[in-house]
Amino acid sequence: SAELLPPEECDNAFVVGVFSLLDTMLGIPLKEALASVALPESIVDALLHRTGVFAPFLTLTEACESGNDEDFKRAANELQLSNQQVNWAHLQALNWAETLTD
Repeated sequence: SAELLPPEECDNAFVVGVFSLLDTMLGIPLKEALASVALPESIVDALLHRTGVFAPFLTLTEACESGNDEDFKRAANELQLSNQQVNWAHLQALNWAETLTD
């Protein structure tokens, strides 16, 4: 979503997507998991309260993970992203996650 956000905000949007799964990966509540990491308030707001500029990215991430087409379309439209852009970003995130497990 480079067209929507400056580079540092793109990084934050990516972090929201990755960290949305942190509780599952660590097996602890998300609030507890986030307490151990220094994150900008805008990211925490999206993850814990579903508010702020990154909330739609969280919805989009969850729609990708769950395969919910309706939520996916709604979030992509809200962010004015094409399927190709979202799929590319999702692949990038999956590739990044792979590097964590190697």
